[in-house]
Amino acid sequence: MLYQIGTILIIIVAAIIVSKRFNQKNDLIYEDEMEEDELKKLDDEIN
Repeated sequence: MLYQIGTILIIIVAAIIVSKRFNQKNDLIYEDEMEEDELKKLDDEIN
């Protein structure tokens, strides 16, 4: 019985850790938030 409770708790903790990694916020910067200098620099790097 104690073994089963321990196993369930370990699975729950592992699920919480995995879900936190998937829910990390991506810090994306969009074009309309960039200045013209940054956009020109990126355009030059691409071309």
